[in-house]
Formats: sequence, C-alpha cells, structure tokens
Amino acid sequence: MTSDLKQKHRAMWASGEYDAIARGIRSVADHLVRVARIRAGERVLDVACGTGNTALVARARGADVTALDLTPELLAVAEQRAAREQLGGIAWTPGDAEALPFPDASFDVVTSSCGLMFAPDQRKVASELARVTKRGGRVAIQAWTREGGLGKFFALTARHVPPPPGLASPFEWGDEAAVRRLLGGAFGAFEFERYDCPEFGEAPEQIADLFIGRYGPTHRAHASLAPDKAAAYRADFIEFLRGYVCAADGKVRWGREYLITVATRS
Repeated sequence: MTSDLKQKHRAMWASGEYDAIARGIRSVADHLVRVARIRAGERVLDVACGTGNTALVARARGADVTALDLTPELLAVAEQRAAREQLGGIAWTPGDAEALPFPDASFDVVTSSCGLMFAPDQRKVASELARVTKRGGRVAIQAWTREGGLGKFFALTARHVPPPPGLASPFEWGDEAAVRRLLGGAFGAFEFERYDCPEFGEAPEQIADLFIGRYGPTHRAHASLAPDKAAAYRADFIEFLRGYVCAADGKVRWGREYLITVATRS
C-alpha cells in the first residue's frame, strides 16, 4: 500500500463520526469474543480496532489486550470509552495491519471485527497474522459478506465512486473459500459461523443520512461527488434501503450478514 493511499485510507476512517456507526454493531464484538473463546489472562491483539468494540469486550473478560488501529482519531475515542467503562490496562497502539509492530508469536489470540478486511494488501495482512500468533494460538475474524446487505451497498457505492484499480475486494474476508486461501498455509482447524447484524431505522432516509454523515467510506464517497451526482447517490441509497422496509410496520430492517472465521495457528 503506497504512502499516499495509506494517508487517504486513514483520512477516510477519520471522517464522519465512526463511533455513531460502531454503536450499532457492538453485538458483533460480543459474538466474536464468545466464538473466539477468549479467556482471562490470554494475550489478545485486536487488529483495526476502530473505536474499541472488540477490545473492550475482550478486556472485560480479563484478557491482556493490545488494540491497534491505523487511525489515531479512532484510537482516541476508544481510549475515552475505556475510561468511561473503567476498563484500564488496554495498550492502545497506532499501527498498520500490514506491518504489525510486535515480535513473532506475541499473542494467544488475534481478533478483528469489521476492521482488517479493509486493509488493501490481504496477503501481507495474512502473513502478519501468522507471524504474531503463537503456535496453537488462534485468530478470530469477523467480516461482512459480499452477498449481504453491506456488501450490496458497497457495490452500489462503487457504481458511483469506483474504488482504486487493482485492489482486492474487502469482502474476500467474508468468503470461506477465500479465507482458507489467505490463511491456509499457516492456520488450520477452520471454524465458520454466519450471522446478521441489522441496522434499524424509522425510514430509509434516516439510515441513508446517518451513513452519509457519519460512516467514513460513505461520507467520503458522497463528499467527493459534484452536487447533482451526490444527490443521485443519496437517492440510489434510499431506493436500495426501501428493499429492507418491513411490510408490518413500515420501518427499515437493513440486514447486514457477516462471517466469523476462527482458525488455529499450525
């Protein structure tokens, strides 16, 4: 990943107000930590930790947690949350999932929720996961699926703002076969679990404006467009969300399916 692209990536996640979105996916962190079977005293690294959802749940279980993210603004929010929740002892670390600043075999468990999937060089990420996980340790990765609601929305966004050429889809991490290809040389005993984390709203417009205003990728995509094209993007987003309106009450239940992978370091 070039320095210029890395800076753009960092700026994207710093834009908007990601914690407003992260609050809607806290159940995913609970699910991931439970499936990962994290125990008190284990050394846990949470990669691309965002505003701290998974790191805080792991610490509440008594794990010795290090949390890393590329974006200092998100780490600052995570630290504030930890202070409010009186969960001290987490090592909040700025860093890149493609070049983890830790010695070999440093961790019993490496986790990531909605995070490392967006690092562009997937093979570097997979190599780094293998390097810092001890033999017999495990990784637990949650990623949105391509066929799920968030994957479909990213496809819609790409029609308005095409991603940089040559980058692998982040949704590879939400595909069992692709994850096996990425991790299979260093990990085995794969376990997969699928679930859904819906976004609820009173109306499609409410959710569209929340994501345009607060979610970094959507916020930046919308802001990059000329006014008429930005309006068309918002209109397409609203129309997309109409497909998730429940007939019973007229409210939106936007299904966002995801895959959790747990694998053991060989």
